[in-house]
Amino acid sequence: HQATTRVLDIKVNVGRTGTVTPVAILEPVECGGVIIRNSTLHNFDEIERLGIRKGDKILIERAGEVIPKVLKVIDSARTGKEKKFSIPKNCPACNEPVVKEKEEDVAYRCINPSCPAQLERGLEHFASRQALDIEGMGESVVSQLVAKKLVKNFADIYKLDYSDLAKLELFKDKKIKNLLRAINISKKQPLSRLIYALGIRHVGEKAAITLARKFQKMDNLLNARRESLELIPEIGPVMADSIYEFFNKAKTRALIEQLEEAGLNMQENFLVKKSKITGKHLVFTGSLKNFSRTQAEQVAREFGADISSSLTANTDLLVAGVDPGSKFDKARKLSIKIIDEREFLNLITEGEK
Repeated sequence: HQATTRVLDIKVNVGRTGTVTPVAILEPVECGGVIIRNSTLHNFDEIERLGIRKGDKILIERAGEVIPKVLKVIDSARTGKEKKFSIPKNCPACNEPVVKEKEEDVAYRCINPSCPAQLERGLEHFASRQALDIEGMGESVVSQLVAKKLVKNFADIYKLDYSDLAKLELFKDKKIKNLLRAINISKKQPLSRLIYALGIRHVGEKAAITLARKFQKMDNLLNARRESLELIPEIGPVMADSIYEFFNKAKTRALIEQLEEAGLNMQENFLVKKSKITGKHLVFTGSLKNFSRTQAEQVAREFGADISSSLTANTDLLVAGVDPGSKFDKARKLSIKIIDEREFLNLITEGEK
């Protein structure tokens, strides 16, 4: 689906790792059944490539459920009043310098470890469903916790008490107790979830699981040599560098120590249960009745399956719930076997082939 609109402004967002990303604020336009108000511009090189300016008329595209992208600037619609965009020299959140850490990098980053925007995004990620799954700690709550200086790092989450949460807007007795309960439950999450929650650059859910299974305990990962990380097939040199540098920072080690003192689980007790999906490559799509997506993927891993978010020629099974979306059609085109939730449950309960 495509549509034309106008660029009202170009702003920058600061992510949890400090990456500064430009975003086009658009004149609202309907595209593919939804109203589009902004579009990521990915990086500053993309702005240069497109030649995009504030005030430009542009063509945007939206495919499936994907965030819309800017295809091109409509040069013939220019009036001469459009304004060129300049890369910011300072972080919009903390006013510290924005730099390229390496000349070959595309991204510019705020390297201030105390940047409030990084802390907010990092806390949201830490508490997210795929990470430590702290139900009730969403964007609004995190923003308040940071603004009121109740949380300055991840470990401070576990120091929050009833009186702290009572200071937050719309937080009454039941809501306070529910969040404190969710925080306490999160301590029991496996090491793989904690590794992912820490927000290490280049490390996604799959890599976090690989690291947890390989090293079993946080202490082993803290003491891993760069060379041993590079030898793990799924890791690679760029990710290995990122992991090694992250865990060898004094700040990281101090944080891990605080989290351990708070009672978080620091090991992965992973034992594969044999089933008919052991060794199979699975993808999940749509809403399931008995599991959240994260829970279903975790169960599948426990029964020896390899989980991916995208379909490839190597995918063995697509588990389709309600409203499966475009993956369902793609699986049919690739002749990938499609099963429903009931069939998935049967495969993991029938035992070894």
